[in-house]
Amino acid sequence: MLAGTADRPWIVHLHAAVFVGWVLLLVAQAAVVAAGRVRLHRQIGTGGMLYGVCVFLVGVLVSILAPALRVRAGNFPIEVGGMVAIYSLADLLLFGTFLAFAFAYRGRSEIHKQWIIAATAALGGAAVGRVMRTDSLEYLLTWLAPVLAMIAIDLATRRRLRPVPLIGGALIVVSFFKVPLLAAPVWRDVGRALLRPFV
Repeated sequence: MLAGTADRPWIVHLHAAVFVGWVLLLVAQAAVVAAGRVRLHRQIGTGGMLYGVCVFLVGVLVSILAPALRVRAGNFPIEVGGMVAIYSLADLLLFGTFLAFAFAYRGRSEIHKQWIIAATAALGGAAVGRVMRTDSLEYLLTWLAPVLAMIAIDLATRRRLRPVPLIGGALIVVSFFKVPLLAAPVWRDVGRALLRPFV
């Protein structure tokens, strides 16, 4: 199950493919709606929500197995690997929560769409963190960009703010501060417990 190298474990490649698939699905669904094929959008959407669950589950796997491999390779101690897992799972929890709201509001297209965009934005934190310092304002603004775009569109077209982008954006900001928020020793214990079966 843990075959692969510490730098390029198989689970990281699977995670990349599944997450790129999510973005492609989002673009395809937007194109279908833009073409006026709402019925097809809804038909695809049933499978799309199941695919979102797959994204979440693969995210959980990579959040635990990738740092476990690095611990096994001696790249860092289990305490550090455990905290890497906890930080990744915190961001993934945002995606799962937003996706659940998108599913709950699938009958109300505008709210559904906003939660889907917020969920996709939540996934972006790790990707943006690969090219920017994760403690910088630029990182936070880039991570928030899809949500900020929704807010800007609301202000430009409706002259008012809707709750979904505000809630989603606020929770992403909270996640930005996850390092001090998760500094309690109990989280180190949880992280070690998550990784211990795999190291």
